[in-house]
Amino acid sequence: MKKDAKYEKILSVKNVLLEGLSMLIDFTISNYLSIKDEMIFSAETGERLTRLKKTNTTTENGIKLLKSLIIVGANGAGKSNLIDGLHLMKSMVRHNLATVNDTLPYHPFAMDNLDPHPVKMKIRFSYEQQTYRYEISFLEDHIVSEELAIIAGKRESLYFSRKNQEYSVLPDALKTVSEATRPNALFLYTAQQANDKVAGNVFKWFVNDLVFVGNNGIPNSLLKLLERPTVKVELIRFLRMADFNIQDVNVREVKMLALPDELKSLLTTLNHKQPKIPDTALQLFTVHKKYNRSGDVVGKMELPFEMESRGTRKILLIALTIINAQVNDNRKTIIIDEFDDSLHLELSSALMQVFNSDPNLNQFILTTHELQLLDSQLRTDQIYLMEKDFRGRSTLKSIFDFKDSKHVGRGDIGYMRRYIEGKFGAMPAIRVDQMLEVLQMGNPEHKEQGHA
Repeated sequence: MKKDAKYEKILSVKNVLLEGLSMLIDFTISNYLSIKDEMIFSAETGERLTRLKKTNTTTENGIKLLKSLIIVGANGAGKSNLIDGLHLMKSMVRHNLATVNDTLPYHPFAMDNLDPHPVKMKIRFSYEQQTYRYEISFLEDHIVSEELAIIAGKRESLYFSRKNQEYSVLPDALKTVSEATRPNALFLYTAQQANDKVAGNVFKWFVNDLVFVGNNGIPNSLLKLLERPTVKVELIRFLRMADFNIQDVNVREVKMLALPDELKSLLTTLNHKQPKIPDTALQLFTVHKKYNRSGDVVGKMELPFEMESRGTRKILLIALTIINAQVNDNRKTIIIDEFDDSLHLELSSALMQVFNSDPNLNQFILTTHELQLLDSQLRTDQIYLMEKDFRGRSTLKSIFDFKDSKHVGRGDIGYMRRYIEGKFGAMPAIRVDQMLEVLQMGNPEHKEQGHA
């Protein structure tokens, strides 16, 4: 796609980037939902691949990383399960279970009848010029293993290592902390509570630098950003450059509807105390020009954010997320599931240019159904394909790993065309004739023809 001047302006939106990154290196997961066998999702660059090196890659702590990656696959292939697994790991790190009786979010691969096996997750990332490896495995009622290592070059130093409630490696200062860690709690959480610096750095990365763009409205933390005039100006400029006719945005506190007394009583019973329910909440409003019947501008009007189209809501959230990263020193790994949902191809392609631009130093991980994005100036190591076999097992492949992809750099054969031709697999096997036949089963005329 040729760069449209209108969208090229998006690239010029202020994006002052500070030194020092905090990026995902790789994530490994097994025995979770449709992911049975070990699945490795890596952001490291492919060996001896120099294409688009300046714009699409960066180097952190001596490790060459990709600025953006996309995961493509049919509906139900397992793309969201991979993202959910990473989100679950963040949630477990961030939120400790309240009591020893609470159960862990154990959702193993369910398509066989084997004895329970742990869900396993492992992650490598950089934070403040340091590289870490952190991994956990767990069943419903306890943490089976937990390990944290500090990586310097090719050398790795274990910081702590735990099997059930036994610690084979443990700093002396954290011995008391380990004794206070419950079987169903992560030691990392209790260690950072005890103000351990290493555990605290890992905790901060998960909480602050691993960012998920959801579909459930805009978080208060992003809405509060709009209290800054400079942020507001930048957001409006971004939206205008993306061809959205939004003149302004306003954030106000609005009164919440009061809960019925019966519901309050039920919540009190469940929580064993009176729940704290806010009387007000922040709400975003977009401002548009108002026209008369002749097409003349006669004023302005506000719309609640919820009344905007899905595409407008999505681009607002993405734009605020990018600006938030900029305001907070960038250093973010930003994950957007169903990236292309409700976005015009021109806009999603323009955003891909932003993600892979030279000044951008954040990292973006996207899932998509939009095949044309495969030809958005991407390297082979930036494209992952997800598919599911007849046993319900999801598998993940990088186009870089296909022998054919290393030898077909011709500009006249794009990745999308080769994907559609089945060169890389991961294409849905759709039987239109059989789908039509199923729909006709209840048709009286169909039954009269002897097909009932």
